[in-house]
Amino acid sequence: MTTAGDGSSDVLLGDAHGGAAEGDPPGSPPTDAAVDDEVVAAFLAEVAVVSPRLVADQAHRTMLAGRAVAVLHATRARLRGLPPPVPRQVDVGATRARADVPPADSLRAASLLFRHALTPLLAQARDLVPGDPAAAESIAVALHEVIDELVVPAAISYVDVLLSRVSDANRDERRRVARDLHDHTSHGIGAAMQGLDLALHLLETGQPLDPTRLRATRQLLLETLNDVRSLATRLRDMVGVRTLAQALQEYLDFTVPIGLAATLTEEGEEAVVLPSHVKEECYLIVREAIRNSLVHARGATRLTVTLRVAEALLTAVVEDDGAGFDPATVDTTRTVGLASLRERAQGLGGVAAIDAGPGGVRLTLTVPLTVALS
Repeated sequence: MTTAGDGSSDVLLGDAHGGAAEGDPPGSPPTDAAVDDEVVAAFLAEVAVVSPRLVADQAHRTMLAGRAVAVLHATRARLRGLPPPVPRQVDVGATRARADVPPADSLRAASLLFRHALTPLLAQARDLVPGDPAAAESIAVALHEVIDELVVPAAISYVDVLLSRVSDANRDERRRVARDLHDHTSHGIGAAMQGLDLALHLLETGQPLDPTRLRATRQLLLETLNDVRSLATRLRDMVGVRTLAQALQEYLDFTVPIGLAATLTEEGEEAVVLPSHVKEECYLIVREAIRNSLVHARGATRLTVTLRVAEALLTAVVEDDGAGFDPATVDTTRTVGLASLRERAQGLGGVAAIDAGPGGVRLTLTVPLTVALS
């Protein structure tokens, strides 16, 4: 469940709010502690099946259990007219964003907690809302409000983390464009200017022009122009009304050099209308993977791009047969591309996995879709 704070039970109200204790007559409401144990056990068991990433390790499991207890205690406090308990100030939304737990998992957990907590709390109705003719409604409303009040702040902090990642990725992309302009475009123009200055000097001094040098200068200007066009394409990065496959094919047609066999295979995209932000972000991710192959895949003779949309999942694979690399030797603080594409994938609730070895590099992007197939 997405809530604010880890809600460990040692900072909450404890179990002395009332309710039956050991030795109470039959039919007494269950104790708070008994309800807590029952709800947490059932809740964690179902979360492990429905959203296993929320209980992937002991730290996640402990946090989730603490949040469940926090909700139960806060609900009881509200119904009894007591001050609300104060949980520990741990930003669960940001924690889960950094752990790549998608918000859908947290929302499922919130729904599961409501379902598992409601019936046991109703069994405490005589103690929680004595004499209330609408006890069931009062308990359900209080439980819903408590969960909602904890979900919203955590959702905001979750989004803040993702926005920060996107901002970092955009800033890094601008830095790389600036670096390319300095290292390639400026250098090419400068070298071409030197060639033109030499030609002018030869003309002014009556010496014959060197056709070979002029052809080399022209080729340099042509390569620089292509660099500028490539940068313009990267800055535009708009799929627009085209399909994702069409945009990627155009990028391949424009950038793949002669001698490299590049193919794109698409399946299923025509059967679904992808949200524009999904198309744009997936385009950026796949384009970055293609660019990495074109720039770094030494000795590559083949580049394949596969795009598939099926069963509410978009899968894209970019694979080359180059020399590959050892991911352990990559300095992620200096390598913008790999970190950027991973963060963009996470922003879509997906995963970008890289398999690199001596036989080439493969990037596999998987993004869950909320749209229905037509």
